[in-house]
Amino acid sequence: MKKTIFTDNTKRIFLLLSLFVLYTTVAKATNCSSRVFQEEKINLAICDNYDRSGERLFLLFKARTKVLNDYIKDKIAKGELQDKKFEISMYDPVYMRYMELTQGKNGYFVDMSGISYPTLGQLMTIVDYFTKPNWKPFIVDFSYRRDDETNEAAERRYEAEDNKITNFLKSGVGYAPYAYQPFTIWKRDNISLEYSSDSLRYLIDEKPLSFQANATLPVKIKDRYLFFQDDNIFVVQDMEIIQTFKLKEAYYDGDYVVYVHPKWVNICRWGDEESWIYSYSYDKNRFYKNTK
Repeated sequence: MKKTIFTDNTKRIFLLLSLFVLYTTVAKATNCSSRVFQEEKINLAICDNYDRSGERLFLLFKARTKVLNDYIKDKIAKGELQDKKFEISMYDPVYMRYMELTQGKNGYFVDMSGISYPTLGQLMTIVDYFTKPNWKPFIVDFSYRRDDETNEAAERRYEAEDNKITNFLKSGVGYAPYAYQPFTIWKRDNISLEYSSDSLRYLIDEKPLSFQANATLPVKIKDRYLFFQDDNIFVVQDMEIIQTFKLKEAYYDGDYVVYVHPKWVNICRWGDEESWIYSYSYDKNRFYKNTK
């Protein structure tokens, strides 16, 4: 796999990101929603299939990239790493499984796919691997059955490679957590998302809320806020929940498209507001479902 994904040429970055679809399973339709986060010592590209995890995934990795950048700078200052940049590419867990850690004269390279998106701790474990005095490339092989392999031999190879990844990512468990101050990664209409303890939490005017950041980002209509969860929408006014709407349909991957008007909020699956599926009335404090 080509390692020079990141260059100073922005067009080339996104051209190469578009090639993510070449590494997918045959059975799954793919559409790579990609984002690149750039810091002083790290470029991190992430591909989410059909944007199924939504904007909060990108915000989470934007925050992780900032903290990881400080961690890398500390390692460089201590002489544990060479002063070169990390180039990290992550492909959706639904894509074909592989993991490669390599390095060259001008950078450290991390390519991974088909694996659950790594936590901050796992990203630090990956960085730490490059500090080992007996370092060598870490490559797992999930390629299709070779001509000289039986089906049983290929299955044994897949299992061994899978254990190799699992054991590697667990190798940093038990290390003292890296200290950093919580910080705001997103803010709109007095609502903010704070990154702390490798997770995101909502606040209104700096007051923390219990809602999980696992669905569409909240919106404001006049003095009320709509918070989206996997299976509910909550209306909040003066820090109190004044209405709860149970989503009747199965959990929807990805973010809703939300349009806020003076007295209405229209909630759509796609960008066409005429095809709204839910609507909220401010005056009646009530949700409606489109029956068309």
